[in-house]
Amino acid sequence: MKLKLNLKDKILKPRRWIEKIKENREVFVIVGMVMILNIIVFLSELLDIPYRLLGAPPTIVNWREALFLIILITSVGSIAIVMIRHFVIERKKSIKALARERNLLHALMNNIADSIYFKDNKNRFVMVNKAKAEHSGVTPKNIIGKTDFDFLPKEIARQSFADDNYVMKSGRPLIDKIEKIIHLNKIDHWVSVTKVPWYDEEGKIIGTIGITRDITERKKAEEVLLKSQQEFVSLFKSSPEALVYLDEKGNIIDINPRFTELFGYSLEEVKGRNINDGIIHPLNKREEGEKLDEVALSEGYFNFESIRKKKDGTLFPVSISGSNIVINGQLKGIIGTYVDITKRKQDEKLHQVLYNISKAANSPISLDELYQSIHKELSTIIDTTNFYIALVDEREDKIFFPYNIDNTKPIHLPRTIKNNSLVAEAIRTGKSIFVNQEMIKGKKFMMEFKEWFGTLRKVWLGSPLKVEDRVIGAIVVQSYTNPELYSEKDIGLLEFVSSQVATAIERKRIEEKIRYLSFHDALTGLYNRAYFEEELERYNFPRYYPLSIMMVDINGLKVINDTFGHYEGDKLLQHLASLLNSISRKGDVVARLGGDEFAILLPSTTAEQVHDFHERIKKTCEEDNIKPTYLRPSIALGCVTQKGEYQNTETLLKEVDKRMYQDKNITR
Repeated sequence: MKLKLNLKDKILKPRRWIEKIKENREVFVIVGMVMILNIIVFLSELLDIPYRLLGAPPTIVNWREALFLIILITSVGSIAIVMIRHFVIERKKSIKALARERNLLHALMNNIADSIYFKDNKNRFVMVNKAKAEHSGVTPKNIIGKTDFDFLPKEIARQSFADDNYVMKSGRPLIDKIEKIIHLNKIDHWVSVTKVPWYDEEGKIIGTIGITRDITERKKAEEVLLKSQQEFVSLFKSSPEALVYLDEKGNIIDINPRFTELFGYSLEEVKGRNINDGIIHPLNKREEGEKLDEVALSEGYFNFESIRKKKDGTLFPVSISGSNIVINGQLKGIIGTYVDITKRKQDEKLHQVLYNISKAANSPISLDELYQSIHKELSTIIDTTNFYIALVDEREDKIFFPYNIDNTKPIHLPRTIKNNSLVAEAIRTGKSIFVNQEMIKGKKFMMEFKEWFGTLRKVWLGSPLKVEDRVIGAIVVQSYTNPELYSEKDIGLLEFVSSQVATAIERKRIEEKIRYLSFHDALTGLYNRAYFEEELERYNFPRYYPLSIMMVDINGLKVINDTFGHYEGDKLLQHLASLLNSISRKGDVVARLGGDEFAILLPSTTAEQVHDFHERIKKTCEEDNIKPTYLRPSIALGCVTQKGEYQNTETLLKEVDKRMYQDKNITR
């Protein structure tokens, strides 16, 4: 092993010396020259060369002079060696630095993705990097000396030449020029081109240096972004909902046409203004608007219902939603959406009104109370300052007005269905009618109602009340002061609610009729036996004492039925019921117990008072002037008074019945 190493050293040492000599050849040349000069001086003195070669006179060897020359030559040679050595070292450094820079340049050029190239003043490639060669489809060596015409279509190559010439002639760089490059292989790229002048050592322009960066992906991304932006703008502008684009401070950047339509503001009027400065907010809603913006910025989204203001000051309900806009992780603003929910709120209110009317109809309130409830509910959706309900009495073929609130005409008298009035016309035709002063003058079919309409009314709106296909009446609103209080659009509103109103009224009327029949005698209209006995139980209490009861029986009813017919007998019963009602007090309970028997309950009435009442009834019947005379009631009466000690109702009824029959026996 050692022999092998020694052998290797022996081979390598001469090579190293040869390399060192090559590296320091200037130094070795000087050393050689100094040695040669010293040898020449030594031989010249020793051999007397001038004498031998030139024929000069012989001289004696001057060793001192020779030594001096040798020392001088050696000194000068040493100085020269030092200087040359320094020069060699500096040159080596420069060469190494230049090599390093060249290596860095090549490394940079060949490892960068951008195309880098140097062109001479004829626009020929002098140097290119690998990327440029690859993009051109050749090796770096094969591109040298060629031009863009060898690799690009003529139009593109011609433009490249023009750019190169511009840079060389003007001395100005061409920075980041975006262009589309199509290679001969039909592959196209978007590139960013930068070209600068190439100067020589004397500052003269000898060509151009170019850098071409492939930005195809960036361009695609920009196109996608542009398309996205265009789609956003298109959606923003064409949205059926009112949109506003705010910056992060709430200042208006843009609005869409629907926003202008909804609020009445153009973009020029609001751009740059803060959304919460009162342009669309009532005074009491500004703080609310600021809080909503904070929610959108912090939480990303909100949805809220509130009131906003139009340019003309009109307040209206809106549904507001907002979401923040984040681009590249940075908050850029808010998109606010406004939806007019006036119609929805009206529908909600309308359905609530209908629900409340239906609820009232199903409650134990009276029909009169139902009318009041209907009026109250309708006032929340339409002006009912002057309002009335007209109903049809089918038996008498008349229209009557059970409910009327009219500041100018507080009383509406019953009228026939054929009456020449708008309410009668609405009931006859089953169609809604809307009329104002202009219409009553201008439309021929309205002329017949001109006199009835008069000059006081400014506008009139009525809708029939229908139950299935049957018209039971009408509801009417009118104004004596404002001709624009109602419009034709209110016809649909009134028609919509009239169906529910009609159903509610009809239900309550049937309910009251059933209730009436359950406590009243169908023939006479007086209370029936069930109601009388129920009231007797209720009044048989010390608080109503003395409590008096009177029984009335018609004499000879059977004879009249047999002689003149039951129809005449019924008329007699009805006539007596009418007399008893006219004589009785308001708090008395007058009832037909059945057949020819009647009873009167008189709370807080003493025996003396009921006796006087007894005599008054007798006298009224005896002096009755009804024709035919057989309808003059002949009656038997019995009375009883509950004074202090409690007696059950059965006992009281038996006692009064007994006394009535006693009187009947006397009158016979």
